[in-house]
Order: sequence, then C-alpha cells, then structure tokens
Amino acid sequence: MAGQDTPAVPWISYPTANTTSYGVYHFRHSVNFSEIPEKLLIDLSADNRYEFYVNGKRICLGPAKGDLITYKYDVIDIAPYLNKGKNTLAALVFNLGQDKPMAFVTAFTAFLLRAEDQTYEFLNTGSHWKCYKNPAYDPIMYSELKHWEWVKGYYACGPGDEVYANKYPWGWQNSDFDDREWPSAETLTFDGKSPWNLVPRNIALLDHHREQPGPIRRIEGLLVNKEKIKQLPIEIPEGTDVKILIDFNQFTMGYPELTVYKGNNASIKIRYAEALYEEPNLKAHRDSVNGLTMYGVFDIYHCDGERRTFRPLWKRAFRYVELEVHTNDEPLEIISLENEFSGYPYTEMATFNCNDPELNEIFHLGLRTLRMCSGETFYDTPYYEQLCYPGDNRPIIANYLYNTTDDRLLREVIRLVPQSKNRETELFKSAYPSRFDFDMGTWSMAWIQGLWDYYLIRADRDFLKQFKEDIAGVLRFHRQHLDESIGMLGPIDTRNFIDWSIHIGSLPQRRPNISIEHSAMLSLYFALTLDSAVKIYRVTGEEGLADQWEALSNEIKTSVTKYCWNKEKKLFAEYPDQKEYTQHTNILAILCDAIPPSEQDALLDQILNYPEFSEVASSYFSFFLFKAMDKLGKEDLFINNLDFWHDFITKGFTTFGETGFASHDRSDCHAWSAHPSHFILSLICGIKPGDIGFHTIDISPHPGSLTDLAATIPHPEGRISVKYIKTDNKWTFEISLPPNMNGNLSWAGQNLALQGGLNSFEFP
Repeated sequence: MAGQDTPAVPWISYPTANTTSYGVYHFRHSVNFSEIPEKLLIDLSADNRYEFYVNGKRICLGPAKGDLITYKYDVIDIAPYLNKGKNTLAALVFNLGQDKPMAFVTAFTAFLLRAEDQTYEFLNTGSHWKCYKNPAYDPIMYSELKHWEWVKGYYACGPGDEVYANKYPWGWQNSDFDDREWPSAETLTFDGKSPWNLVPRNIALLDHHREQPGPIRRIEGLLVNKEKIKQLPIEIPEGTDVKILIDFNQFTMGYPELTVYKGNNASIKIRYAEALYEEPNLKAHRDSVNGLTMYGVFDIYHCDGERRTFRPLWKRAFRYVELEVHTNDEPLEIISLENEFSGYPYTEMATFNCNDPELNEIFHLGLRTLRMCSGETFYDTPYYEQLCYPGDNRPIIANYLYNTTDDRLLREVIRLVPQSKNRETELFKSAYPSRFDFDMGTWSMAWIQGLWDYYLIRADRDFLKQFKEDIAGVLRFHRQHLDESIGMLGPIDTRNFIDWSIHIGSLPQRRPNISIEHSAMLSLYFALTLDSAVKIYRVTGEEGLADQWEALSNEIKTSVTKYCWNKEKKLFAEYPDQKEYTQHTNILAILCDAIPPSEQDALLDQILNYPEFSEVASSYFSFFLFKAMDKLGKEDLFINNLDFWHDFITKGFTTFGETGFASHDRSDCHAWSAHPSHFILSLICGIKPGDIGFHTIDISPHPGSLTDLAATIPHPEGRISVKYIKTDNKWTFEISLPPNMNGNLSWAGQNLALQGGLNSFEFP
C-alpha cells in the first residue's frame, strides 16, 4: 500500500465473523469536513468483496480478483463525493462461504479503508467504525440449485441470494441512517503477517452502465391481454402465481436490479438463462420461447409491501430472465427490471464492415463475446464458471491485442498464472485465480505459447524476463516424461486437455486419471511449446537454454515423423499403431514444422478434406487451423471455413458458443470461440505486424468475393484504418497509418511502400 512507512491500518470485521462462513455485513463511519480537499485518495480492500458508498452513492466495487500472494486494493478519490459538514463512508462486505465463486481466493471476512494522506487518518478503519450483520440473506447453495438438472457440466459462479426485505436495514448507506444500536467493528490482529499481501490494483476499474430489457416474451397464470403487455410495469393480483419471461435480446452480464412495490409477503424467484430448453441439457433456438422450459440459476426475493430494489451480491450472466411470482393478500407491482452491466472497459475496439452482412455479424458477435468474457480476468464463460484458463487465453490474446492498447488486463492474466505453481510438478493450475487443487500440463504449456504471442505484438522484453524459471519448470516436467526409447511423451498421468472431443473419453480430451502414452498430438503440442520457449530465451539473452530446448524440440519432431507419419494417407497418426487420425495432430505438425515446409500445403489440403478423422477441431481449436492457413499464405481459405460461426448465427446466438459441436452445446458465450474477429482483420483485411512489436505493418488483403470492406484497429501509435472497394474489376485502396508508422502493401504481385498518413492506390 502507499505510504507503508506509516503505522499500519487495521483490517476490521464483525465481532466473531472473521471466519470463512457465509455472511453479509455493513460498515459505516460518519465524519465532518469543514472544507473539502481537492483530492482525497483512499485505499480499499475486502475479503471476499465490497461495495463502497459515500453519502449513499455507490462509488466502486472490488477488490479485483487475485490471490493471497498479490491481494488487491483499490485507490479511489472520494473528494468529488464529499459535502461540507457530515459525511458517511459505508461498505457492504460479503463472504459467500463454501460455495463462493471458484475464482475467489480468500482468507476470511474483513474490510480495510485507509487514507493515503495521514492528515485524514480519522477515516481509517478501526474500532470507531460501526458494523452490522445482515440477517436478510440466506445463500441458495449449489445443492439447492440442483445444477445437474438444468446445466450440462461444471458450475462455479457462487450461490444464489435469498433476501427477506422485512429483515433488511434499508437506507443503511445514507448519512441520515441511525446506526446507534450497531456494535463497534472488531479490529483484527495477526500472529505475524496478515494473510493478505496487499498490492495496488493494476487493471482498470470495470465499466458499469445501464441496460434496459427487451420485451416480455411470455406470461403464465395471469388473465391479461398478453399481446398488449410487452414491457414492465405490470401488476400481479393478490393470491396469484405468475411467471413472466423477459428477453434482454442478447447475452449480457452484470447486476440485474428488480424494483417492486407493495405485495407484502410476496415472493419472486428470478431465474437467469442463456436460452430455453426443449428438455434438460437440450437448448432450443436461442430466440425461441413457446412451449419451452426455463432452467437456470436463481435468486429469491421476499417483499415487505414497500417500494424496494433488489440486486444480487455477485454478477449474473443471462439473456433471459424469468420472474416466478407468488402473491398472498396484497397485489404486487413489478415496476422495472434493468441490468447494470459489469465488464472490462474496451474503449477503442476494432471495427469492420463489408458487403456480406453475415460476415459483419460474425465480426461483431466475436467482439461482443470478447467483451462479455473480460472482467477482472478473462472468463472462459460468464454464465458457468468465470474462470481464467491459460489454454483458453491463446485465442483471447490475439483478439485482445487487436482491440485495445490497454495491456493491463492481459499482463495481469499472464502474471497470475505462475503464482499457482505446484512445487512438486512445477506445473500451473488449469485455471487461475482459482481454488482448484490440480494442475494441468497442456494449459501450463499454453501459457508459454501465449507469452510469446504477447511478445510478438508488444516486444515487451522486460515482461518476459521475469518468467525464465517458470517456463523452465514446465519444460522440465515434460522432458522428465519423455520416453527416450521412442522420443515421444508418455506415459503421462496429469490432466491434459487440448480440445473438446466429439467422442467422450477420446483424445484430444481425456478424462482425469487416464494415462496418455506416445500421443503424437501431445508430443507435438510440447514441441510447439518448446519452439515458443526457445524464441523467448533467445530474445532474453539465454542462448544456452535456447540451444538446449531447441535440440529437444527437433528430436521430438523427428520421432513423431518416424513413428506416426503414414505415407499412404499422407497424414500423421495419433499413435504409433496408426489406427487413429485427428485434425489436431496434423495442424500441430504444420505449426511446429514437424514436416518439411515443401510438404505442408499438401498436408493442409488433407486436413481440410480427409473424410475419416477420429476427431476434428472444434470452434476453439479452429484458432490453430486458421494460424496454419496464415503460416502457409493460404489466407483465402479462411472465409470458407467458418461453418461453426454461421451455425451459431443460424441458431440465434448473440455471442459465440463453446465448441460448435451439437454433442457439446453447453455455454452460449465462450471467449475462445471469438477468434474469427481477429482473423477477419488479420487475414481478410490483411492487417499484420511487419516486425516484432508491430512498429511497422504488412498489409496483404484477401477479400475473396467481397467487393467493399473497411476496418480499423487501435495501435499504440494511433488508429490504423483500411478501406478496399471493387468497382468494375478495379480496386481502390485507402490505407491510413499513424504518423510514425511505415510498412508494405502486397497486392496483385506488387509490393508497395506505405508511409504514415493516408496512402491511396488504384489497381486495374
């Protein structure tokens, strides 16, 4: 914290509440200001989370996710919110207990506020703060959500809230609230250091803005003209059970706020879903509601007859919201439902528009998916997990770097991963921050690959240097599991995942505790990782390490070719017995040059046309397929291999789903499937870095049958824009570069110099 040379400020908690148990707590402190300073910075943190108010106004939420090694605090200037005279600082602090989101790495319930200027140390947390344990909340535990009935697969986003309005201390955050009966906060003391090693927040504060719902799509149990009632407000008579289905028109996330009036003793179950279901685990077309069932996580609110606004403690993700209302002896007015969106602030995203409306939609839905999966870390899926997986992050990194020049979130995501290192294996947890107790070899390797991807665009050598030993540990583990008699990995028993498979239990995705031996896919994935590590070691001056690992990479590629290359099929088999063939292994063979460059075009043709693969690339692993096209100068193939994304649109998705496979139709919003937005810019528009660090630019458009397209991307030196128009077989190009950038345009067999500013060309 700033000013750590000054006396430590105590963390506070509710007396007897400093445990891991579920609880919702309020803290207040009122002070007088005769004059308002121009700036008054305070440091804020809490375990698990806080909402902070000044004079009744919510100012911020935090802290950002991290772990106990680097636990975050927020620095906030409260001067703009102060008044002369009495002012009240207030915080809601909650601990979601045993079912808290898996991404929460915490110790126990606590809150900290500290003024950075000692002149205002009277603001600091201590026993002069008042506190209150809120009896209005009960958690809706995973066992009550019965998630196995309504969701396919793993759920990790925390419990639902059950809130009783008649027990809630309404107005607790306001200056005029009477807190005289509240007890004093307990100051926490530690035997040694506190469990939280505090560091300042190193990402932007999240974007919070209001979103209004779309129409009411369905009403059950209410005798009304349903054609006329398309929006709230709506009144529910006494003694009635009603279901109201509201469509937000597109997938979103944040804090839904439901405002009601009257309806004493009424209850409202508010349920959230990405889509409706034909039966459990079988989603319908995402726009369809008639005759379909609403499954999903839920909160329950109990009304007290007053005008109240209910809001969940932690963010929800949804497209559809269903209000299941039960009234007793008083009618209930449902006044409004709106969402406070919560996500990372992308202020300068790329743009793209062309004469193909569906390609435009693919681009824009990809960016929306990226936005929905960006918070205090990257999310694999906002609805189900909100976890940050290094393997998922490879395509996310490509998208991210073409859509913002704010690298703080990306650097934080990369930096956190090795803090999860298993001291015995030297591997990282499969997702981090998380409370998982297992590591994953493939995703540890993916972290190394992603680190190199970041360097290619930003050339941040100092950032790479700190990870020298972390990289080496991952490589050592896999070298130790190399069968030297054959030169391939195995047996290897750690959890390994490369892609979702169509056939359960098959490669490339294996269930835990299944030994993998002599897999060409896993061996080539290791070789690809070694190639990234070699490049990292060379640019950081570690030539000896680079030579050592480069030799091992070459040995593995030679071995895989020796035992797994099938001359007749002209494909790499998955195992030396040559019974299984996957797209994945052959894509990896191109990317890591396991086969000579002169033969790679033919292998790509086989990858796209061989009819008998045991497994094919999902929407995730298609990222690597598109990178292989890019590597071979086959960019023209990209636009004709977007079937997954056309299918998503056909099914009514408003973000991109998890795999594209009908057999695995879980998440409607999965960040790793958003990468076509990146490739539309880099392959179709041809916008690529001309050197490491993107100081120069190479533009090589591949518009295919398109005749009118324009795009822009943010760049640290300024915005890059391109516009290509075809008229009567003549192309007109306008390319605008930042003033200090130059580069090259490749088109129709010509190479033309580009300079800063506007470059205009005509081609017959």
